[in-house]
Amino acid sequence: MNEENVKLAKIKKSCRIGKKVSTVLFVVLLVGAVCMLIYGIKVFADGKKFDDQITSAQAAGIISTSDEFGSASAVNINLGSLPSTLHSDIPSVQAALDDHPYSIVYGSYITFAGVVMIIISVMLLLVRSVFALVEKEATPFTAKVKKRVTIILAVISALFLFTAGSGLALIGALVTWAVNAIIDYGISLQRQYDETL
Repeated sequence: MNEENVKLAKIKKSCRIGKKVSTVLFVVLLVGAVCMLIYGIKVFADGKKFDDQITSAQAAGIISTSDEFGSASAVNINLGSLPSTLHSDIPSVQAALDDHPYSIVYGSYITFAGVVMIIISVMLLLVRSVFALVEKEATPFTAKVKKRVTIILAVISALFLFTAGSGLALIGALVTWAVNAIIDYGISLQRQYDETL
């Protein structure tokens, strides 16, 4: 077995491992996302009952909402503002905020976390598809691999722009550009190598 075949076998083995890990992470995140969405809906549906439980937990000293909404003795989560400062111009939403503000705020954050986990799971599914494609192809330097890697890195950069800010998005765009150039160079070297055989 020559050196190129040994390196190609290592790449395929890494991709097989990457595919398995991304599959496991995808399943774990998807299950977590479904649980978050179900629990977020339950918190919304509980309404006043949930608020009464929060009030009881505050009285027992388990949860403190004086400085940060969502502080607990075991975990400190800053959820922005206290429910009493929230306001809506929609009468039915304002009535719900007045009647059971904690269930609205907690339900919103839990549901939003579930949606974020779904987006991350979809990204993991796309990453898995790159590993599967590289494992399937004869060489990692093909136009299909280049296109898929570029698309995924561009989508991740766009997600950074909308979530983490323009700094990480710029770094993501630079990484996308560099990886695209590296794969493009690898494709040209692969083409030259194939022509010499």
